[in-house]
Amino acid sequence: MPNLQDLVIETPPPLDPAWLQWEKDNAKPPVAYASIVERQPVYANERRELHAKLLAPGGQFHEFSEGITAKSLTVPSTIDDFAIPVIQYSSASPVDIVVIYYHGGGLFVGEADSEELSCRRIVKQIPNSTVYSVGYRLNPTYPATTSLQDSTDAFDAILKLAPPNSKIVLVGSSSGGELAAFMQQHAGPGVVAGTVLRGPVTCNAGNGPEYVPERLRASYTSASEAFSTSLGGIFVMDPPRAGLERMPLEVEPERLAGLGRTWIQVCSNDTLYSDGVCYAMALEEAGVEVDVRVVQGFPHTFWLKAPEIKRAVQTEEEMIHGIEWILSA
Repeated sequence: MPNLQDLVIETPPPLDPAWLQWEKDNAKPPVAYASIVERQPVYANERRELHAKLLAPGGQFHEFSEGITAKSLTVPSTIDDFAIPVIQYSSASPVDIVVIYYHGGGLFVGEADSEELSCRRIVKQIPNSTVYSVGYRLNPTYPATTSLQDSTDAFDAILKLAPPNSKIVLVGSSSGGELAAFMQQHAGPGVVAGTVLRGPVTCNAGNGPEYVPERLRASYTSASEAFSTSLGGIFVMDPPRAGLERMPLEVEPERLAGLGRTWIQVCSNDTLYSDGVCYAMALEEAGVEVDVRVVQGFPHTFWLKAPEIKRAVQTEEEMIHGIEWILSA
């Protein structure tokens, strides 16, 4: 892995021709929604329809539908006993690796099955693994504090379901990466074997540099229009930090010491690029083993939007290698 300081970039590279071609081939007129709440079920159904197509017989990822079951569970909320939805993806193999997965969507969209392809790939390609995907409650109907507490309640409950001596791995993309990082910190040393963060949200730099710890501010460069793409501009939160007391990057450095290996995947053309790089720096400062992989020329979590393209498949395979690296410790 390169020196982390070498990953600090002032401007992104050009977008990859393969991505530009995908955008051209899939261009659609924008759809206006009265509110993000109206958009939520549409997004969830879009994800299900895409997955159904790709997992069907003859579909590109049909193999991920074979020998894998999806079981719906619930975990009671410690706030109000709300039934937090969780989907367990598993095979017939005995389980000694438990992956706890948090989907992305800015805390505004997404459900427990919204990143089903990634969950199924993990079960298929990581022997003796099971994946629990958490469906936390969403903003703006519920505050981010509820999203975080749902994530914590699910994490704590899944730990109790894990077989004795199994290894626990956290995985999250975008805002799910934020939640996975929070869970990594919540668990503390010795509980989680490691964490995979994919295009994670770790701070609130879109609201201003004061939301980045001072020691890392000079390394945070991506909250600018130069990094904006069709998949995301500068991520501004209202209220700041989405109402949370702090973001993962703002944790006291001593609370990072002793955490398990962390594998971070960032896209070069992403206003959240520096979130991942700076969190890696904070972990490395605390003595945590970190591996950062940069997907050059592609935008924020593009593999969710275009899972069928070659670079998306490669990016998913890299995630598998990241989990394998964590488990090899």
